[in-house]
Amino acid sequence: MPKENSQISKPSVKRAIKFALGDAYHNAGTVILTNLFWTATFLPCLLIGIRMREGSSPLYFLLLGGCFLLTSPALAGIYAISRKVAIKEYEIERSDFFLGIKEHWKKSLIFSLICVIVPLVVGSSLMFYGQLMSTNPLNIILWVVSVWILIFFLLAQVYFFPLLITQKMGVVQILKTSFLLTLNNIGFTLVIVLLELIILLLSSITGIIFLAGVSVIALLQSSAFVEIAKRYTGEEIRKEIKREGDEKRNLRDVIRDTFFPWKYD
Repeated sequence: MPKENSQISKPSVKRAIKFALGDAYHNAGTVILTNLFWTATFLPCLLIGIRMREGSSPLYFLLLGGCFLLTSPALAGIYAISRKVAIKEYEIERSDFFLGIKEHWKKSLIFSLICVIVPLVVGSSLMFYGQLMSTNPLNIILWVVSVWILIFFLLAQVYFFPLLITQKMGVVQILKTSFLLTLNNIGFTLVIVLLELIILLLSSITGIIFLAGVSVIALLQSSAFVEIAKRYTGEEIRKEIKREGDEKRNLRDVIRDTFFPWKYD
């Protein structure tokens, strides 16, 4: 279990969400541009997947695998940029995106595969054991176990890519640390995941996922990780923090915080 600093308050969901929205607002150009890089690599996967519904062949599987090899490293670039944005690093360049791909593409590919395979396998188990419950009630135990595995996996995935970008850890250590952080911050992580799912759902329905959806989710996870990290390091790693509440606030500040909470100084 990561060592907790008792002098630092628990992570704030409000701060994580507020900074994530603020970061997206203040860095809209960067958010959209990096997301478009991901979209350029994902669209071939989507088109091939649609074509495979009409009829699959070994060639389609080969093409799908090749496109996936491009899509996954693009996530490393997005999270590398998101990390810099989350800690208020102003010297952000386009080369940072490609540097993130260069340094983290292998682990990004592995975790992308994990994030696809695990839900598919567990989801299949839920369907399988759900059908068997009518014949053998004891199978409900395996069904419930599968549900909890899926829930904890969805919670832990919040920290996969932020840890991948910021920590020199192996795949197993990242998985272990992610699950420990989840267990130690279960309420905070649950709210972040629920918001993440809402963003994913709405952006998928509206098509915004191709413009900014993935980058916004990456910013949310990066901001959440910054909140979590300070609980154990004892330091605020954001290079710029919104003015503290005990400072004198004028009418402009009240209006901004009420109607535009994502805007900060």
